[in-house]
Amino acid sequence: MLKGGQPEPPSIMVISCGTPAVVSEVLAGIEEEGVPSVVECRGDDQDAHALARLAAQLSTLEVGVGIDVHGRVSVAHQKLTEATDGLFSGPGAPAEVARALGHNAARIVVGIPLRAVAP
Repeated sequence: MLKGGQPEPPSIMVISCGTPAVVSEVLAGIEEEGVPSVVECRGDDQDAHALARLAAQLSTLEVGVGIDVHGRVSVAHQKLTEATDGLFSGPGAPAEVARALGHNAARIVVGIPLRAVAP
């Protein structure tokens, strides 16, 4: 709830400890699917999946993205407890993988098939 009793707008939460370039690609993928997002930067040493789980819990759409200090990207839904194929990357995610994971986060919300992503 925001000040004045207004509900928070629906959005995907992105929690990042990573580089701005990776964050920008993830956000571009989300934006290209037409879904709003919110970014929170942290100086945390948690892995990408733990950050994604936390982001999903904080997201009004129950979908979160975590980006760790090693450049790994993970997408989580509040109802998924483990990392899922096509929803995470290895360290130093290339730009096209980071963007595809942003697309996949948004596609979970929209309910359309996910893009193929090589981990």
